[in-house]
Amino acid sequence: MTLLRDNLAELTSYGLVSLAVLIIGFAGLDLVTPGSLRSLVWRDNSRTAAVLAVAQVIGLTVALTAAINASIGLELWRGVLYTVLYGLVSVALMMFSFVLIDLLTPGRLGAVLLGRDTETTESKGQLHPAVWVNAATFVALGFFVSAALG
Repeated sequence: MTLLRDNLAELTSYGLVSLAVLIIGFAGLDLVTPGSLRSLVWRDNSRTAAVLAVAQVIGLTVALTAAINASIGLELWRGVLYTVLYGLVSVALMMFSFVLIDLLTPGRLGAVLLGRDTETTESKGQLHPAVWVNAATFVALGFFVSAALG
């Protein structure tokens, strides 16, 4: 019975922490992109915004999974704290990568990707190619964090 109680406590704790980090990640992505990311995804049905958000969720999930695995054997509070910290660092790395790619490429990346430029590829039924670069970067960063923790 004690094992079940401990497992439920860990499941709940890590689940809530992971959900909170995913929400913080979405809020961070919203900060570095123009307009409301929530509105772009759910109201405007922007596929480009959805690809960015999904790639971030995948990358963060990889990083959070590694953080949880790295905390096995620690006291629950310490493992949860480490997972929060690793998750927040992962969010920061992803937001930094978006800003860095923006600085290193022509035009305003957020405006180009999310349809705020004068002629968007998404309005023509296509995704801007740069979204794939950012999406791959978000996923890659998740794997990099995972490797650093493994």
